[in-house]
Amino acid sequence: MEIRHLEYFLAVVEHHGVNRAAQQLHIAQASLSQSIRQLERELKLPLFHRTGRNLVPTSAGELLVEPARKVLRDVLAVHDIMRGARELQVGSITIGTMPEMSSDAVAAWSALFTRLHPGIRLDLVEHGSADELCEEVAAGTCELGFTTFPVSADTLTTVDLAVQRLLLVMPPGTTGVDPAVPHELARLDDVPLAVSSSAHRENDAVSAVLRQESVAPRIVARVPNRHAQLTLVLNGAASAFLPLRMAAAAARSGAVVVETRPEVRRPFGIVHRDGILTPAAQSLVIESSATLTHWNELIADFQAQGLALLEATLRADDELHAHRAS
Repeated sequence: MEIRHLEYFLAVVEHHGVNRAAQQLHIAQASLSQSIRQLERELKLPLFHRTGRNLVPTSAGELLVEPARKVLRDVLAVHDIMRGARELQVGSITIGTMPEMSSDAVAAWSALFTRLHPGIRLDLVEHGSADELCEEVAAGTCELGFTTFPVSADTLTTVDLAVQRLLLVMPPGTTGVDPAVPHELARLDDVPLAVSSSAHRENDAVSAVLRQESVAPRIVARVPNRHAQLTLVLNGAASAFLPLRMAAAAARSGAVVVETRPEVRRPFGIVHRDGILTPAAQSLVIESSATLTHWNELIADFQAQGLALLEATLRADDELHAHRAS
C-alpha cells in the first residue's frame, strides 16, 4: 500500500467525488480513479458507491477514514522531525543582545548548544536598548533576543530565565571593606564609580536603589562597555557594579567583590515572535535555560553549605569547568 493511495482516498472522501479531488490534488482524474481501484483491489473491498454525481464511502470506506488520516499525520510528523534534525545540523541563529546582558554572557549560556550542534552558527548582534532589540525581533531581523525585563512588546513571547545580580567590584587591594559582609549602599558617597554609557537600564536600576538610600553616586568615568569598566577597576581607578558572572571573573583577577545591601537585581530572559520557533532556536532556548538553571542550582547548593554568594559562584564555575573537561 502506498501513502499516496491513502492521500487520494481521503481527498475523494473530503471532496465527495473524483473530479473535485483531482482538481485539488492537481492530477488527472483518470490517474486518481486508477489509484482508488488499485487500493480497492489491494484491500479486496469496495470503498465507494455512487449517489448521483457524488461518491460516498461504503461501510468499509468509512472504517478506513480515521486509520488513513492517522497514517498521514504520522508521516507528516516524521517529515517534521527529520526536517528539524536537518536544521540542527547546519544553519545559523541571529541573536540580539543589549549592553546590560553582554554578548559574552549570552555566549556562555549558549555553550551547551554550541557543543551539541557545532554546525549551527550563532550570530550575536548588540542593540542599544531593550526597545530597539524588541523592534528587531518583531521585524524578524533577530530570531531571539536576550534582554532584561520588563519589556513593552505585547506582540512578542517572553521566556523568563533568571534574575541578574549586580555586585560592587572594587580595585585589588581595597581596604576597609569585608567581602564576607554586604556593603551598605548608604556608605557609597565616597566611592568613585565607573559606569557604562550604553547600559542605560543597568544604570537606572543602580540609580533607583541609590536614590532609595539617599546617595548621590560619585561618577569618575563613563566608558563604552563593561569590559572598559573592569579595566578601570583592575587598574585601581574606580569601582563598578558588574553582573555576578563578570564579578566572579574580576575576583579571580584580584578585584575585591562585595554584595550590597540592599541588593541590585533585575529579571532577564528571552523574547521571540509569537508562533513556533525553528528547531535550532527552540533548542537554544531550552539549552540556555538548562545551563542557567544548573548554574544557579549549584550556587544555591554551595550557599546552603554556608558559602557567601561570590565564593559559591566561584565553586560552581570550577565544578562546571571540571565536568566539561572530563
